Amino acid sequence: TQHSVTLTHRFLIQSTEVTQSQFSTRMCYIPSYYHSWCADCPAEMIDWHEAAAYCNALSAAAGRPSCYACRGSGTGVTCDLDSAYATPYGCPGYRLPTEAEWEYAARAGTTTATYNVDLDDAHLVCEQPNTVLDSIEWFCGNSEYASHAVATLTANAWGLFDMLGNVVEWCQDFMEGTDFPAGAATDQWGPSAGRFRALRGGTWAHRAAQARAAARGGAGPTALGTDLGFRPARSLP
Repeated sequence: TQHSVTLTHRFLIQSTEVTQSQFSTRMCYIPSYYHSWCADCPAEMIDWHEAAAYCNALSAAAGRPSCYACRGSGTGVTCDLDSAYATPYGCPGYRLPTEAEWEYAARAGTTTATYNVDLDDAHLVCEQPNTVLDSIEWFCGNSEYASHAVATLTANAWGLFDMLGNVVEWCQDFMEGTDFPAGAATDQWGPSAGRFRALRGGTWAHRAAQARAAARGGAGPTALGTDLGFRPARSLP
């Protein structure tokens, strides 16, 4: 269901997906499948809880409050939004972006399927060449079925790389079902509880038809994959 969302705050979002080098430096371990050869590739094999714990580590390093209450460590960590915050938008520390923030950032002011132009109806699987996607995203047509170093393709108009393709990205929101509610929303951030967390952005394994700013997916928060990563965000006053 297409609908409009109003965000009442400014926010920052990392210009690239968190890399294996960034994750291992901050967390002192790296579970990524491709870590042996690509420090600048996205950190993957990271579940939602590990991504939240990384955001907390960023907050601590910057002297900001943590957005998540976490228990355990490493691959055994579990996290939830800190009860001090009624919504994720209220936390001044680093956190995962909501779906609304993620899509706003990915579109960078565009309304087409990608931040380049609309998809080519004759090239919706893995066909090559793909004049719409080859310059902006790693997908099944050009990835050779592996992740690639971040920021090696063209950024969107706001300087954000790999918002489509490379690895799919964890978002803050719980995701129940596959559709948004009808009607306009303000500061949307999904249900207050659920079994699945939202994923956005598509991967190096996805078909071109899935390479859309509006495409949505979800997985259990402990899901792992060689095509599953994240990028942090932070609310601004």
